[in-house]
Amino acid sequence: WSKYVECNKAIKLGKSLVENGKWAEDLPRFNENLIIEVFIGKSAWHANYTKNFSAVQTKYPDMVDWLESETSTKEEDVKVWGVYKKDYVFSDLKELVDNGGKLKVKKKKKKHSSSEDEGTGKGKQPQRRSLLLICLGLVSLLEYLGLSLLWSLLCLMSAVLPVSATLPLYMKLLVFAIFLPLAAAVPQTQAFPDIPFKVFSAFVENTFSSEVSLATVLLVLFSMTENTELLNLHARQQIPEFDGENRTLATGWIRAFSRAIMHKMKRDVQALFLEREFPPTRYHQVTKLSTKLDAFAKLLNLTPYDDENNFKTKLLPVSYDAIQAVQTLCPDSMFCMNAQCDPRALLQATKTTDIPLVTLIKDNTVYQDVPVLTGKCNTCDTTYHADHERFKDGHGLWNKCYLNSARYLKVGQSTWVDRKFSHTVLSGMYDFHASAAAYTQFWNDSTSVNSSDFQITRRQIWQTFIQESVRMVASTRKTNLELRENLNINEVTKEAYSILGNTGILEDAKDHACSQCSQPYKANADSIVNTNVAHADPNAMDVDYAPVKMVVLDGIVMGPVHCAYEKCTADLKNARGGAFCNEHEILFGNNCRVGTCQNTKVDGTQACRQHQSQWRKYKLEHSRSSMAGVRRMLQRPTENLPWQPNVPRPARPHDNDDEEDETPRTHYFGPSRFYCVETICAPCGVVIAWTKFDKSESPTKILNFLGSVYPTADSRPNYICIDKACKVLRTSIANKSWDTWQKTSRFIVDSYHYINHRTTDYLCRKWCNPAPLNGSAPNLVKVAKDKNGKLYLQRAFNTQACEQLNAWLGGFESILKRMTSGNFDWFLHAMLVYHTQQVIRKQEQKKKPVQIQEIGNEEEDEEEE
Repeated sequence: WSKYVECNKAIKLGKSLVENGKWAEDLPRFNENLIIEVFIGKSAWHANYTKNFSAVQTKYPDMVDWLESETSTKEEDVKVWGVYKKDYVFSDLKELVDNGGKLKVKKKKKKHSSSEDEGTGKGKQPQRRSLLLICLGLVSLLEYLGLSLLWSLLCLMSAVLPVSATLPLYMKLLVFAIFLPLAAAVPQTQAFPDIPFKVFSAFVENTFSSEVSLATVLLVLFSMTENTELLNLHARQQIPEFDGENRTLATGWIRAFSRAIMHKMKRDVQALFLEREFPPTRYHQVTKLSTKLDAFAKLLNLTPYDDENNFKTKLLPVSYDAIQAVQTLCPDSMFCMNAQCDPRALLQATKTTDIPLVTLIKDNTVYQDVPVLTGKCNTCDTTYHADHERFKDGHGLWNKCYLNSARYLKVGQSTWVDRKFSHTVLSGMYDFHASAAAYTQFWNDSTSVNSSDFQITRRQIWQTFIQESVRMVASTRKTNLELRENLNINEVTKEAYSILGNTGILEDAKDHACSQCSQPYKANADSIVNTNVAHADPNAMDVDYAPVKMVVLDGIVMGPVHCAYEKCTADLKNARGGAFCNEHEILFGNNCRVGTCQNTKVDGTQACRQHQSQWRKYKLEHSRSSMAGVRRMLQRPTENLPWQPNVPRPARPHDNDDEEDETPRTHYFGPSRFYCVETICAPCGVVIAWTKFDKSESPTKILNFLGSVYPTADSRPNYICIDKACKVLRTSIANKSWDTWQKTSRFIVDSYHYINHRTTDYLCRKWCNPAPLNGSAPNLVKVAKDKNGKLYLQRAFNTQACEQLNAWLGGFESILKRMTSGNFDWFLHAMLVYHTQQVIRKQEQKKKPVQIQEIGNEEEDEEEE
């Protein structure tokens, strides 16, 4: 009703603007539908709103009063509607208008016996419905078997037409078969070669060396089955059919294949030849091996021609289903690993009737009915599983140890994956900023071409990410994570971060040093003019100084929700719609959530009767319908269009240290949100630490964060680059913390923000210059050469490292803002740890020379015989 009233007002206002010539020229031509589509939708407007509400306005003033009122009693509902219902919908309003202003009381219909139905002929309708369902089922079955809808209908018509009613059953089947299409689905693979092992063994003994290994024989066998396309080309060239084609035994195709196998085997290639058969030259080695491979292909029946050179069929890729290995999931440990117990043999502890059969994803192949076996030590009762160990702690409670060495991970009730799959999930979410739902859709779509009907779920992908990331982070700390048994996935993330997170500090990264984040100490500044002349005093002592290090610090505005109560950042008791932590949820109880109101809230709302209007306004502004459809597409950042709710948002005190000046909240309908994520990284991109700031990114919080990461003078860097270094410096001087920092470090502004700071701020220009050319900070500037060999001065450190990190980190904002605080902390920490590993790995790769190997042709190559 409110939408109907406001929409009519908007239409009236639009017509008034058009009549007065005030309609904006850059807007589309005014039309009522333009307003209707924004508010409601044209179909719903004409079907429900105008037809019913217009009749109510003209005929039923009591209904109008009821619609305008905010609340109503049961007696008022019965008086207006005639019937009391918990909720009234458009169908009720339509019935009321059609019935003259009252709803009819619906009575339950009595069931009729089948004998009564037969007398009135009502039993025929269920019979027709059953026949229709049977026909639809047959059509679906025929479509599943590969028939088109048209052919399926023709087949059914041929069997049910009145003309065929008098035909015998075998004639009906014949007519049905006539209409069947003759085309069938072509198989995509062919069976694995099925020859007697005695024949295979005799060929190996008579063709290859007596010292040939099993690995070499299998290498050649699977190389043949993996290259059926090449064998098709080779066989076709061997059988000339047209003028100008020559019969060739060792074709160019099989020779190239031979060279590839020889390249793979390197020095072990002699195993492919009999004793005293190894040719002296590479050309003849390739020729001899090519004839062996040709004979091997014909033995395996991997040729499209028969013995009389008649074409049979083109070779298809070979299926390995017949030789697919049987998989089992069992502990990786051979004996008991408990330090308080002897290394005893582990017994298979699962009863035969209780062994679970699960689905395993290994090497992107789905294996069904894989048995899961459990080991147990009879002395200490420790149980060993494929992905964890279960043991008792010192208090006699059962704990679970997440093994970093596990080959397989359990990610569902009956679903396991190998570590290759789990690492792919972690890497995919990192590289593509993908959510668990997006990766689920990607994997299910990419594996849809497989014969398996298995589909993985979003929860299983999220479980995979947690299980893999826990082991990845634990391995960097050189430990296995141990938690209490039977924790749910949300509790696992919280406990994992409290144990492995180290409050956001990456200890291994703190000691990182490379050419980009540390520079040799210089007592004097470099100069382009006469750079070979030393500026240092020749009589000065030769003192070894530690390398100069810099860290860069910056924040990105995003964060999870937390308790709405003032100065409380605890996790929400209810992450789906709650506003308080457990403590303040109990404190407020059933009280109204508006300010200090002590009234009892109305059932189903968060406000008392006096503040229901504020509650409805909040629900309207935060409902999904207010941002649905085309309105979501039209919205741009910081844009508030007329049809969108005008949500007042007080400005954040970004740099304000006095948080008491912040505008107090008028209500606690929804939770608060952390203001930003603050990160410290090295100039090379290695992340050192991160934390969350609530309400503002104040200089005091920055100084406290730096103090927690660098508690001792020896651990502090020489330079700390912040976009607001001058403000941090002033605050540090004011609160006397500068007395500590000035002994080891100096605050400088990054090069991007310094452009604006230097024009108005003398202190910033004097003490926070990122690259002074007056020689006051010789370690911030160095001499470099361009591609033409010309010398120039450049900054010694990358001061934009955090800006670059935040640009990448912002890709996860849409995922992170929907997470609970525990999931937010673990996801972000895991991604930053993985990001640091990737940065270090790329640095190490740059140090290695690039080598490209090619398969060379033999010296005397290559004339077709």
